[in-house]
Parts: sequence; C-alpha cells; structure tokens
Amino acid sequence: MNEQQRPGPRRAADGRWARSLLAVALSAGAVLPAGTAVAQTADEPGPSATAIALAVPSRATGAPLTEGHQGFSVESADFAHGFLTTDLMAQRMRTLGSHGVLRLGGYSMDLVWPAFGSWADAPAPKEAIGGTVDQADLDALRKLLHATGWKATLGLPLKAVIGPAKLKDPTKDPAPQVTLDQVVAEVKAARDTLGDDLLSVEIGNEFDNVTTLTGAEMWDTMKSYQAAIRAAVPHAVIKVAGPSANTASTNTRLGEVASAALSDTSVQPQDVLSELSSHFYPGSHCGTSTMTVPQLMSSDTYLRTRTKLEGIRAVGEEFGGRIPMTVNESNSASCSGQPGVSDSYATALWSLDYLLQTAQNGIDRVEFHTNTAAVCGDFKARTSADYPISYRYYGAFCAADQARLDAHQLSAAPLYYGLWAFSQVPQGRFVDLGLADSDLARVRAYGVESRDGTLTVVLVNVQDPAAAGSTDDRVTLSLPAEYRKGRQTTLRSSAPEGLASLDAGRITLGGRGVTASGRPSGRPVTAAVPVDLHASTVVVPAGTAQIVTFTR
Repeated sequence: MNEQQRPGPRRAADGRWARSLLAVALSAGAVLPAGTAVAQTADEPGPSATAIALAVPSRATGAPLTEGHQGFSVESADFAHGFLTTDLMAQRMRTLGSHGVLRLGGYSMDLVWPAFGSWADAPAPKEAIGGTVDQADLDALRKLLHATGWKATLGLPLKAVIGPAKLKDPTKDPAPQVTLDQVVAEVKAARDTLGDDLLSVEIGNEFDNVTTLTGAEMWDTMKSYQAAIRAAVPHAVIKVAGPSANTASTNTRLGEVASAALSDTSVQPQDVLSELSSHFYPGSHCGTSTMTVPQLMSSDTYLRTRTKLEGIRAVGEEFGGRIPMTVNESNSASCSGQPGVSDSYATALWSLDYLLQTAQNGIDRVEFHTNTAAVCGDFKARTSADYPISYRYYGAFCAADQARLDAHQLSAAPLYYGLWAFSQVPQGRFVDLGLADSDLARVRAYGVESRDGTLTVVLVNVQDPAAAGSTDDRVTLSLPAEYRKGRQTTLRSSAPEGLASLDAGRITLGGRGVTASGRPSGRPVTAAVPVDLHASTVVVPAGTAQIVTFTR
C-alpha cells in the first residue's frame, strides 16, 4: 500500500480515462490557480450500459440517518499496548467526522489485565497475553477523544469472573484471574478519567461463543455487573452494552437476552442497557472457511445481510425503540478477514453499501473492527507470540513499513475509502427509491432527504470492471418537481485489477485520496448532473459509486 495516492488512467476498455485527468492531477497534489472551477465531466454510458429506472417519492418516510452512525471497534490488546494515541489515530478519525464511537473490546477483552485500584501495582499473570491496561492508557484515550469529538465504550472481562464451570473450553486461551472487584476498579478509573466520553461498558465478547450461559443467565450477569458498578460509582449512570452476540445469520441469542430483559419485573431494561449490541460479518475466514470478492459483492450476501438486520430491528421494536440497536463489531469476513478480499478495492464499495443498508434498516451504529498500529500485510497468526496484536486483513489503515509506522504515517486501506465516502452523506431520513431485488446484482441505490430539503442519492455499481460482461448502469431518477439541479462525487479505483485490486493508492473519492497524515489531498472534484422535466440520468460505471446531491 502506498503512502501517496497515485490514481492513473482507467483501463483502456472504458474509453473514458482522459476525462479523469483533472482528478488525477488534483489527487497527485497539483495546485490550481486561484478561482479555478473544480469540476469533472460526468461519465457517458458505454455501449453496454444497463438502463435502470428509479423514482424518488415526494416524502421521506424511512429510517433516520443520524450523526455518529459509523465507528471503529479495536482489540482491548491494542488499548493495553498504548496504540490509541492522538498522533496515531486522531486525524484518521476526524476525517470521518466528529461524532464516532470507539469500541474497546474484541476477543482480547478477556486476555488483558486491568491494573487499577488495589491491582495497580500487581504483576500481570502469564495468561494476560493481551497486555496490561493502566492509567496511562486511559490518559491517552482521554486525549484522543478530546481531539476528535468521539466517545468510547469499554469492554470488560467475563470469562474469569463467571468461572470455568460456565466456559465452553476452559483450556482455550485461559483468562487471567480477574475478579469483579478488579473490573469495577477499572470502570471507576475510566469514568473518573473520561467523564461523559465513556458511553457505556460491555460485558464480555460474544458470550455465546465462549460460555454456556443461557440468555437469561447472561442478562442476570449484565445486571450484576451494573449493580456492582453503580455501588462503586454512585454519582454516574453507567449502563451496559450487550449482549454482543455472535455473527450467526440468525438472532437467536440476542432474542433470548431480550426476552429475559423484557420479562424481568425487577428493572426497566432501558435503565440497564445503553444499547443492544450484535456482531455480524457476512463472510468468514475461520477454520477452512473462505470468501471471494464476487461473494462479498453478490446479491445473496446483500439479502442475507438484510435478513440479519431486519431481525435485529424486530428485537429493537420489542423495546419500543427506547434502546439503540447496534452492530458493535463488524467487517467483511470474521477471523481477521480474507486476504485478497478484505484488503481489496471491493471493500470500499461494500462498506459504503453496508453502512447505508444498516442505517436504512434502523440500526443506530456500526463499528468496524480494525487494527490500529500495523505494517500492511504483516499478518500475525494465532500461534504468534505477538497474538492477539496482529495486522488484520480488514483493517481500515496500516503503515507501508515499520519506519512509517514509527513516524505515525498510516496509509488508508480500501475499507477506509468506503467509510470516508459514507461520511459525505448528510443526516436526514431515507426515501424508498423502489430498487427491485432483481437489480441488486448490478446496482445498490439509496436516497436520503436532509432537513433542508436537499436530496442525496448514492448509487453503487457492484459489477467488477475487470470482469467480462460488466456494464455501466444508466440510472434514470424520477424526481419531485422542486429539484432543479444536482452534482455528483465519484468513488473509483483506476487499477486495472478492478475490484480485486490491493492498491489503495489508486482509489479516489471526488478526485482526492487520503495522505499518510490522514488528511484528504487536494480539492474535491465534482460534476454537474442535469435535471430535465423532473428526471435525471446518472451514469454509474462498473466498480464505482456515485454520490449525487440534488438541491431545490
């Protein structure tokens, strides 16, 4: 992965690469004379363009798209090893917006040693392979949150607290012997240090994967943690995020915990829960499982994801919408991602599509699991002495080499470009564009109407431009009469490998890349989109996304 963004001409088969030369010059750092208009020529459809007709209704009646919908999930081990610093992370978070959430957790949640209170000077046992979390880590986190406007949720150990009798396999990655009192001491220190920037605490990671707790037992466990925390920190209301059930396509475990909470007459669920959290990865690299780029971008994956999200939303509706529903750990493929897929350009388009799909289905927030301080491609296997601190193929950023990592110069991975593109969509409410399921193999389409009446339409052509038979999409939008003009911003890669490209340096959003400092390069490049007789036609080349803003 390259430090500088180096977009080149598009493959010759497009026949339209010359029109991107301005975008190339800008993203390479060219300086335009003062007053120069920044625009791009909209793509013309190729001879094999597929016509798709969509209609924008006069009223927005869908789910809201709110600020802070996207965030990051990082391993507790990364936190324990001091990687969540302002120099390393702040600008990369700020570029995505100022209202994100940083979840500290993951599998290493049970493998760290909290050194607070009476345990501040206690040596960490050998089982604490995730490292030691201490006051210096909290201080660095406070600076990072203040520098970005983001907030954090704190993951807490579960396995040692409930004891080996309730573990599926006590011999697998045995946890250090952390007590509930020790956990409470960490939460008290976190609250004293972070204040209201501590959104909530999370009890364990995927309890259904590592314990034999039933849904009712997990609910009782969550209540017991919160009661102990409340007794130690009576001046603050600290709620619990959970149950963080696993990535299965069903929501059985989430439903079991929800049912236990709803039938509990001793408390109001919203007094205990800050959010009902789930995990979801559409693919897997666990064991012998594999995933391909075509599978990631397929309509089958989209539809399976929709079913999962609809199930989460249904659970949330049982609580009358009083508790946010989150997917607080997610990415393309579980078990550190699929090489050649999770680090490919395809994930830029997939993550943009996935974020919009989750928001449209009523999910309040999605946090992408990522590494924080890794050399690109320097994967550490589970048997490595460095585990669980490892490069993950689905990371949002990484350093080209150790020298650049030491200099805090992280390159944006393809995934990051999709998150950045999503951040360009303003808050509002979704409108139903009427895209048929039969068109999902070619295009994904979303519309969001802002409070000021601006309409943002996002069109993603999920076809691989490097594949034979791929087509441009010629999307005709029927618009309400008040929309008179539009402008579009393009997410694309100039790499000839198409969706399979691993060169994030060939990706641009509006003609810009992300520099090693985490800042966008150059000035944004947009193109005018004509509106004629209450209709507009947008050409979406294969392997691109178009973000089109229509104004009244």
